[in-house]
Amino acid sequence: MLRLCLVLGVVHAAEVDYVAKLQQTLGSASIAHRDGNFDGTLAKLDQLQQTLADWRKAVLEKKAAGATPVEPEKEPEPPAESIEFSMNQTYVPAKCKRKAEEGATMRVHYVGKLLTGSKKMFASSFHTGSTPFKFKLGSSEVVGAWNEGLVGMCEGERRRLMVPWHMGHGKEGSKGVPPYSDLQYDIELIELANPKIPPTKKAKKEL
Repeated sequence: MLRLCLVLGVVHAAEVDYVAKLQQTLGSASIAHRDGNFDGTLAKLDQLQQTLADWRKAVLEKKAAGATPVEPEKEPEPPAESIEFSMNQTYVPAKCKRKAEEGATMRVHYVGKLLTGSKKMFASSFHTGSTPFKFKLGSSEVVGAWNEGLVGMCEGERRRLMVPWHMGHGKEGSKGVPPYSDLQYDIELIELANPKIPPTKKAKKEL
């Protein structure tokens, strides 16, 4: 009984008539119960339930009458303008023993940032305990801009790639990257292993 009183006390009296009916019926039920009139108490409790049901029905009817159809979410559209792909060498070591070729296994540190909206960082190899990210150049392990922009890179070299959305995560986007996002990557090559070219067999000379 006390719990129902507390509930009624916090109800916003938008429907004043229902609140008044409930309070009046609840008071009558309390008096009947105190006087030992249990049949009268039960009758008032039944009346309370009916009033609550009527109120609920009225609320649902108003909700249905005022409901507006939910419009389907529009699919994101490509931006009117996008950046051009570019590669800038921000640091080149004095010595370069070998340069990255297609098929090379590369270990890099990188930071990826959005160029639109919040312009926040969405990915970084430093979030993995400073373990360099390993991939094969020319594979589907990385976005197309990496396969194009990291060819010829030396160990210790750092590059900045400015990536249009169609060379990044495309119209689908990915975790942390909204659809049609232009990106910036700062990449440092830590370790490089180019594919080994098998030696060619020498043709036998005819005697």
